[in-house]
Amino acid sequence: MDQTTHEVRLANWTETIKECQSRPKGQTTKQWLEEHGISDKQYYYWLRKVRKNAFAEMSQNLPAPKVKQLPAPALVEIPAENVLPEAESIPAVTIRTKKSTITISSAVSEALMVKLVKAVSHAL
Repeated sequence: MDQTTHEVRLANWTETIKECQSRPKGQTTKQWLEEHGISDKQYYYWLRKVRKNAFAEMSQNLPAPKVKQLPAPALVEIPAENVLPEAESIPAVTIRTKKSTITISSAVSEALMVKLVKAVSHAL
Protein backbone atom coordinates (compact mmCIF):
# COMPACT_ATOMS: atom_id res chain seq x y z
CA MET A 1 0.00 0.00 0.00
CA ASP A 2 1.47 3.33 -1.00
CA GLN A 3 1.73 6.31 1.38
CA THR A 4 -1.25 8.22 -0.09
CA THR A 5 -3.57 5.21 0.17
CA HIS A 6 -2.45 4.63 3.75
CA GLU A 7 -3.09 8.27 4.67
CA VAL A 8 -6.60 8.20 3.14
CA ARG A 9 -7.47 4.97 4.96
CA LEU A 10 -6.04 6.32 8.19
CA ALA A 11 -8.18 9.46 7.87
CA ASN A 12 -11.32 7.38 7.15
CA TRP A 13 -10.65 5.05 10.06
CA THR A 14 -9.95 7.98 12.35
CA GLU A 15 -13.48 9.24 11.66
CA THR A 16 -14.98 5.75 12.08
CA ILE A 17 -13.19 5.32 15.42
CA LYS A 18 -14.42 8.74 16.61
CA GLU A 19 -17.99 7.73 15.69
CA CYS A 20 -17.63 4.44 17.54
CA GLN A 21 -16.25 6.14 20.63
CA SER A 22 -19.17 8.59 20.66
CA ARG A 23 -21.75 5.78 20.37
CA PRO A 24 -24.90 5.88 22.53
CA LYS A 25 -24.38 5.25 26.21
CA GLY A 26 -24.99 1.62 27.11
CA GLN A 27 -24.11 0.32 23.66
CA THR A 28 -20.95 -1.81 23.60
CA THR A 29 -18.20 -1.48 21.02
CA LYS A 30 -19.04 -4.95 19.74
CA GLN A 31 -22.71 -4.02 19.25
CA TRP A 32 -21.76 -0.81 17.43
CA LEU A 33 -19.35 -2.68 15.15
CA GLU A 34 -21.96 -5.32 14.28
CA GLU A 35 -24.50 -2.59 13.56
CA HIS A 36 -22.07 -0.92 11.14
CA GLY A 37 -20.75 -4.13 9.54
CA ILE A 38 -17.19 -3.75 10.80
CA SER A 39 -15.16 -6.73 11.98
CA ASP A 40 -13.52 -6.64 15.44
CA LYS A 41 -10.10 -7.46 14.01
CA GLN A 42 -10.28 -4.69 11.42
CA TYR A 43 -11.46 -2.13 13.98
CA TYR A 44 -8.76 -2.91 16.56
CA TYR A 45 -6.05 -3.06 13.88
CA TRP A 46 -6.90 0.47 12.74
CA LEU A 47 -7.45 1.69 16.30
CA ARG A 48 -3.83 0.72 17.02
CA LYS A 49 -2.65 2.51 13.83
CA VAL A 50 -4.64 5.66 14.65
CA ARG A 51 -3.26 5.76 18.20
CA LYS A 52 0.31 5.28 16.99
CA ASN A 53 -0.14 8.08 14.47
CA ALA A 54 -1.66 10.42 17.08
CA PHE A 55 1.20 9.67 19.48
CA ALA A 56 3.80 10.34 16.76
CA GLU A 57 2.18 13.69 15.90
CA MET A 58 1.93 14.65 19.54
CA SER A 59 5.57 13.70 20.20
CA GLN A 60 6.78 15.89 17.33
CA ASN A 61 5.02 18.93 18.79
CA LEU A 62 6.37 18.51 22.32
CA PRO A 63 9.53 20.35 23.35
CA ALA A 64 12.44 18.23 24.55
CA PRO A 65 12.26 17.67 28.31
CA LYS A 66 14.66 19.67 30.44
CA VAL A 67 17.13 17.61 32.39
CA LYS A 68 17.48 18.70 35.98
CA GLN A 69 21.04 18.68 37.25
CA LEU A 70 21.30 17.06 40.65
CA PRO A 71 23.86 18.33 43.12
CA ALA A 72 26.95 16.20 43.64
CA PRO A 73 26.60 13.79 46.55
CA ALA A 74 28.02 15.14 49.77
CA LEU A 75 29.92 13.25 52.42
CA VAL A 76 28.10 13.42 55.73
CA GLU A 77 30.14 12.95 58.86
CA ILE A 78 28.30 11.37 61.74
CA PRO A 79 30.08 11.73 65.06
CA ALA A 80 30.28 8.51 67.04
CA GLU A 81 28.62 8.86 70.43
CA ASN A 82 28.57 6.28 73.18
CA VAL A 83 30.54 3.78 71.14
CA LEU A 84 31.20 0.53 72.96
CA PRO A 85 34.33 -1.54 72.41
CA GLU A 86 33.91 -4.02 69.54
CA ALA A 87 33.63 -6.98 71.89
CA GLU A 88 30.52 -5.50 73.53
CA SER A 89 28.98 -4.27 70.27
CA ILE A 90 26.61 -6.73 68.58
CA PRO A 91 25.47 -5.91 65.01
CA ALA A 92 21.69 -5.50 65.00
CA VAL A 93 21.07 -4.15 61.50
CA THR A 94 23.10 -4.14 58.29
CA ILE A 95 22.04 -1.95 55.37
CA ARG A 96 23.69 -2.66 52.02
CA THR A 97 23.45 -0.64 48.83
CA LYS A 98 25.43 -0.92 45.61
CA LYS A 99 28.10 1.43 46.89
CA SER A 100 28.11 1.11 50.67
CA THR A 101 27.36 -0.99 53.72
CA ILE A 102 26.13 0.34 57.06
CA THR A 103 26.20 -1.89 60.14
CA ILE A 104 24.34 -0.62 63.19
CA SER A 105 25.09 -1.97 66.63
CA SER A 106 22.44 -2.94 69.12
CA ALA A 107 24.10 -0.53 71.55
CA VAL A 108 23.74 2.55 69.33
CA SER A 109 22.22 5.59 71.02
CA GLU A 110 18.86 6.93 69.90
CA ALA A 111 20.42 10.27 68.96
CA LEU A 112 22.98 8.59 66.70
CA MET A 113 20.26 6.44 65.12
CA VAL A 114 18.19 9.56 64.31
CA LYS A 115 21.23 11.26 62.74
CA LEU A 116 22.04 8.15 60.74
CA VAL A 117 18.49 7.79 59.40
CA LYS A 118 18.45 11.48 58.40
CA ALA A 119 21.80 11.17 56.62
CA VAL A 120 20.80 7.99 54.77
CA SER A 121 17.42 9.41 53.72
CA HIS A 122 19.12 12.47 52.19
CA ALA A 123 21.69 10.33 50.40
CA LEU A 124 19.09 8.16 48.65
